[in-house]
Amino acid sequence: MEQHKQLSLEFDEGLINKILENVNMRYIILFLHIIRNDLFKDLSDTSLIESYNKVIMLDEIYKGNVLTFWEEWFIETSIDLGLIKNIRSMREFEQKDQDFVIKLGEETVTIEGDTISVPADILYLMITKKFPFLSRKNFNLALTQLKSVRCEYSGVIHPFIYQIGEEDYTISDDLYYILEGFGNIYQAVKIEHTIEQFYNRFEEIREKIEELIEIFDPTLNRKRVITKITQAIDNESEIIKFLKEEDVSLSDKFEYKNIDKTEPIFKKWYSQLTELLKYRYRMNSIDKQLNDVRRYYTGEDRRNSYLEFIEKVSFNEDDIINNIKNDLVSLREEIIDINENVSELTKKQIKLLNLDYERYLIENS
Repeated sequence: MEQHKQLSLEFDEGLINKILENVNMRYIILFLHIIRNDLFKDLSDTSLIESYNKVIMLDEIYKGNVLTFWEEWFIETSIDLGLIKNIRSMREFEQKDQDFVIKLGEETVTIEGDTISVPADILYLMITKKFPFLSRKNFNLALTQLKSVRCEYSGVIHPFIYQIGEEDYTISDDLYYILEGFGNIYQAVKIEHTIEQFYNRFEEIREKIEELIEIFDPTLNRKRVITKITQAIDNESEIIKFLKEEDVSLSDKFEYKNIDKTEPIFKKWYSQLTELLKYRYRMNSIDKQLNDVRRYYTGEDRRNSYLEFIEKVSFNEDDIINNIKNDLVSLREEIIDINENVSELTKKQIKLLNLDYERYLIENS
């Protein structure tokens, strides 16, 4: 036990996986690795470093300078990672004139000897370009935690990252080479980003549906009531009737037994509500399927540790890449179908519909 001082896969695989399970620490580690490995090729190409330094030393950087000194793959990777701040895609870069000013920021990634220094601000912007939910507070806390991770085996401190000066950071060599052994980190991050971006868009649509349902009656968004609505749809029962039979208390507007149900306003109000409830039902089903895709790398019941996820993605074990792609394509088609209908609806329209219906209800009760 006393001999174990350096971070190693033999003794610390569980510790590394535990750290990678924490998204705040995971992205710091992975992006520092990507910068070193995929952008700067682990400092193995001196001409690459020289060409990079020639550009960042310029007082004003133009597109022409970048094209002169940087290879296309390096430009594309820099844009994808967010090293270039004012260009969002390679297509946008190609459309700019030669005298377009490229912004790298007041501080950027620097290389001195065999050390790549990444300013905290730049690292945070790179991460949040792909994973915007990461807060600066959690990011700063994760930086502090990663500088001194206690070994579960021997109790020694393993620095996963090192701080250079006041605000710069670099990944430890031990951790870098351990991760390198598992395969293509960059590809794993890209796939995770694709899934999470897909999930975020899905959540936006579902949130809109719930906001529209809220206008009809906030009770319909309560967890217990949603469960009852699911039961009604599963049983192919009339939803509102089923809720009443289950003693769910709804607002007075649902007391419509004495009005003419053939009236256009009632039919429009009732059908719109029913459609929205069924859309949410479908979205909740999609949510389960999406979370099943996310289980490849996250969640309490995940299929793989993050290291295993990297390895499987890198070598397409179990046809994981195609499975993820096929799942997302299938779910995307269903989400598009729902969104085509929901996107046309506005809160104002639904509020007016409810007001018109309530007015009719008062006048005819």
